[in-house]
Formats: sequence, structure tokens, C-alpha cells
Amino acid sequence: MEYNRGIFGVLNQDDMEGQPLVLLDGGVESRLGETYDFYNDDRPGYEGFLFQYTLGGEGVFEKNDSRYKVQRGQGFLVQFPEKSRYYLENGRDEPWEFLYLHFLGDGALPFVRKIRNICPNLMSPDESSPPIRMALHLQNRLTNGERLQKYEGGEFLYRFLCALLRETEHPAAQKKSSAVQRAAEIMEEEYQRLTGIEELAARLDLSPEHLSRVFKDEMGCAPLSYLTGLRLQSAMNDLLGTAWSIDRIARKNGFSNGNYFAKIFRKHVGISPGSYRESNGNGKCSRKGMGE
Repeated sequence: MEYNRGIFGVLNQDDMEGQPLVLLDGGVESRLGETYDFYNDDRPGYEGFLFQYTLGGEGVFEKNDSRYKVQRGQGFLVQFPEKSRYYLENGRDEPWEFLYLHFLGDGALPFVRKIRNICPNLMSPDESSPPIRMALHLQNRLTNGERLQKYEGGEFLYRFLCALLRETEHPAAQKKSSAVQRAAEIMEEEYQRLTGIEELAARLDLSPEHLSRVFKDEMGCAPLSYLTGLRLQSAMNDLLGTAWSIDRIARKNGFSNGNYFAKIFRKHVGISPGSYRESNGNGKCSRKGMGE
């Protein structure tokens, strides 16, 4: 993995009251032969959140009376103030090189809480995973003289936190088996005409029970839920982008009929397909044939 050292600060010019996400500073640093030691319950003027990820060497992170070596490919997430500490050990002969992002905003709280619920101490996002690539790309831009456009800092943080949460829930380093990967590909390509999980399992020469078990282990959801999500997403696009009837949209996206589609849609979205279209449409689609 290639990266350049350098840190950046962000001048906030977004001119928005109560900004939900604010990027403050970040970069890639290398520390060796110096005092680098922070107690996070006593840092006056240092607020918000810190994401720090080791690119080389190692540091130490302490939390809840436990001590962790933060090695390459590992990182931590701090919410200031809290009883934790990170530092470079004395006598190290290899630098601790790390990527960090410092940010604040109430919009980060739901992400931070969920990520730390899954990984309360250290996390291990893959070096090639989207959040790490995104952060290094931003660092490269800003340390080479580029400036963020208005609102781009908050936009970046939202995408970064979404990517970090996804990576925490389903690590990219956890490679999918060929059967699970092929099952996902078939559903993504053929969700409109696939009859169900039984057909999918038969095409993969697996039992439906075995496919459901390994798919859920690796993907975090049952194959039927994955298939339903693909169909619903496509149907939502059709509801907003066409004037087709509910029944036509249902059948086009693999549902047996409009009534069954409406039942599943209401279960997952909370409202009927017709109400969703009426509330979110741009008014260009005809209302004719919009029965529920």
C-alpha cells in the first residue's frame, strides 16, 4: 500500500448552524524516538472523535484497564473525553506510522456507537478496504495543496463513516466462499426472474438449508433477505421513475402480484407502495393505475 506522510487542517467555511459532521484535521504521521503519549480524559480543547489506523510499526492503546498493541492493519476510535490512552512505547526501533482523522458533530454519534459496540477496543479494517482507501485519497489530495469544496468535509465524513461501519460489520478481509459469491452474483443479475432460494440452491448444487447457513455466516443476512432487498430497491426506483401500475412493478421485479408486493413493501419500508410514490415522487408520473 502506497502513501505519503503529511498532515492537514481544514478551515471550516460551510456557514451552517449546527453542522452534523465537521472534519477538523488528519493525515499520515510517523513517530519514533520521541514522547508521544495522550490520555484522552484530560485533553482540554480537544473534542469530538479520533479515528487512528496503523500503517506500519505499532503503538499501544489502553482502555478499561486493558492494554492492546495496535499493529499494522489495526486501529481504534476515540470519543473525547473518555478514559483511554494511546502512546508510542519507549525504546522502539521501528516508527509507528498511522493514518488519523479528527472530526466532530452529532451526526457521527450513531456510527461511532454502533462501530464501538461491534469493536469496543480495536478494529481491523483491511488496508484495501473502502474506508482506508477513501481516507488516504483525501489525505493525498489535501497534503498536495487541494482545498475542500463547501460542505465536502461533511459529505466525506458521512461516506467514510458509512464505509467504516460496513467494513466493521462485514470485513472485506473475510473472503467469500465461491458458492456464496456466486449466489450473490446470480441474485444481483437475475433477481427479476429468479423463482426463489430453492432454484438458486439447485443451480449451485447445494441444499437450501446449507446455502442459507453459509450465506448468512458470510454476508450477515439470509439469502432470501438479500434477494428481497434487491427486488425492493429496484421496485422503489420504478415507483419514482415510472408511471407503471403497482402490479406491473411487482411482476417486473420478481414478486408474484401487486398485493404480495405491497405487503412486503409495507413490512420493510413502513408505508404502502402508492404512499411512497406519492410522498417521494417528483409529480411527473401519472397517477393513473397507481392502485395499492
